[in-house]
Amino acid sequence: MVIAVDGPAGAGKSTVCRRLAQALGVAYLDTGAMYRAVAWALAQCAMDQASDQRMRQELPLLPLEFLIEAGRLRIDWEGSPLGDELRNPSISRMASLVSQRRPVRDFLTQKQRALSRGHDVVAEGRDMTTVVFPDAELKVFLTASDRVRAERRWKEYKEKGLSADLEDILRQIQERDAADSQRVLAPLKPGKDAIILDTSELSIDQVVEQLVRWAMEAREKALKREGSP
Repeated sequence: MVIAVDGPAGAGKSTVCRRLAQALGVAYLDTGAMYRAVAWALAQCAMDQASDQRMRQELPLLPLEFLIEAGRLRIDWEGSPLGDELRNPSISRMASLVSQRRPVRDFLTQKQRALSRGHDVVAEGRDMTTVVFPDAELKVFLTASDRVRAERRWKEYKEKGLSADLEDILRQIQERDAADSQRVLAPLKPGKDAIILDTSELSIDQVVEQLVRWAMEAREKALKREGSP
């Protein structure tokens, strides 16, 4: 069973999906980490500025492996797991750039679909409901007002002891929303038949509880289809 969750920045996708996967006892597929891993790998090989043709040829040859282990995504480089290397802010910025390259998206779409075979997964990412898993048993588009999302991000920074200006964060979110929704490659939008859930007035617990209910309903429907003659 695949539960695909999409939505704009600051909607709470990562936090909700981790807890949802834990509540259901299924794997959590962090597609953002996969993009950061590819960005890091391309930087190691001085390929981040390579042509689309070269990227398409070289990406499958990189010693980069994606695995589901104990319900979590594990990413190996040359047989050793990657960790802190992917948490560098510069890698996050690079991941945002390489995610706009079609060879990278095609490569990771294939990997993400492969990881879902043989595993029940909660897959979280910007194009999960539209491109990667358009036929997922449950598709959810999490959203919230731009002001609420900015306030959430501002609180996260404050809790980490980082200085941040709420209005600057709001402007950045609005600019990213516009860029994501207008891009040619995998624009930000709900997938067909995706359930749109506005979390502006909901707590994380309430969102997770609602998604658990929908997931159980989707699982029951899937089992009935499998058992029907």
